[in-house]
Amino acid sequence: MENHHRIFPCESLKYDVVYSASVDDSTAPAALAELARLARLASHELDRAIAACIGETSVGRWHVLEAVAAGSGRSMSQLAEVTLLSGASLTRLIDAMIDDNLVHRRVDDTDRRRVLVFPTRRGLITHQVMTKALNETGLDLLADDRGRLARSLTRLVTRIQQTEPVHA
Repeated sequence: MENHHRIFPCESLKYDVVYSASVDDSTAPAALAELARLARLASHELDRAIAACIGETSVGRWHVLEAVAAGSGRSMSQLAEVTLLSGASLTRLIDAMIDDNLVHRRVDDTDRRRVLVFPTRRGLITHQVMTKALNETGLDLLADDRGRLARSLTRLVTRIQQTEPVHA
């Protein structure tokens, strides 16, 4: 079994986030189980580290503000894709963000059936504060590889989506 460790400092939290991968060349199902576990662990740890650095309990609000910060408005289906939240959970999150005056909803001018979400002034300021906190922590080092990690993960997702399950 081979272990790989990489440490990313998060100075504002006074601890290091350690990512560890245990690689075992046993059977294919065991390797697949380990890959699934590591993917969930990486996602969980990244979300936890980001949430802690921006002073939130989860990353949902950050994902929404990141998506709407450009000001062009995003539909609920676009936000569901970005946040990976179900319709009901996303609606509750957006309702809470409206209550906190971070975003507002508006009916789409071109398609009256669609509702778009836009940032408020307070939402834009909150997004700027979150972005500054992330930039100061060192977590941006995760993305500072000229996009290699993101491209690798995108290729993995594409391979998984293109793989037809074999039914016995």
